Amino acid sequence: MRRAEFEVQGQKLINDFLKEQPYGVLGTTGEDGYPRLTPIMYIHVPEQNAVYFHSSRKGEKVEQLKRCPKASFNVSEMHALIPSHFVDPVFACPATTFFRSVHIKGTMSIVNDPVEKTTFFTAFMEKLQPEGGYEPFDWTMSGYAKQESALFIYKLNIEDLTAKFKFGQNLPEKKHQMVKQGLTNRQAPGDAETIAWMEKLDLRRCPFS
Repeated sequence: MRRAEFEVQGQKLINDFLKEQPYGVLGTTGEDGYPRLTPIMYIHVPEQNAVYFHSSRKGEKVEQLKRCPKASFNVSEMHALIPSHFVDPVFACPATTFFRSVHIKGTMSIVNDPVEKTTFFTAFMEKLQPEGGYEPFDWTMSGYAKQESALFIYKLNIEDLTAKFKFGQNLPEKKHQMVKQGLTNRQAPGDAETIAWMEKLDLRRCPFS
């Protein structure tokens, strides 16, 4: 059952998360009917309501998408492990994780428009290599033309998107404060950021849902 208190409707929160994450996991359907999961870098373009990928023109994933263009894509980041003893000195049940996750479903298509291809590769390299150090994309240059002829650019047209940001929104005030205190005392990498997210998404104090 989907927990409504963890669902996120704020589009900017979702867009910012997808922009900052380096990669996600693409789900396609194998010939044997089983899901195939592939870690892959991507570019999310909110204006197009789409996610873009690139791959070799040959391979298992290409054949799968020819047979069935429907795909799923997930991007997740775990922010903190929350041990049970933060809120309960006896029972293990409260142990959990705090995380952000976006799940997308849609239909894949191959991008053939040269302007759209250039836009993708430019955005992709800005994400992968923000310091630059390469010539801008020009498909008349032999090096780029050779690479372009060996690649497919895929566009996942988003048909359904759900976001789940879990940071203790379901906790009563006392336990919410106990988890924040436990994170403050622990001071592990990411704990300060987790506290900030707990405060940002605390439904008792802010309008986010």
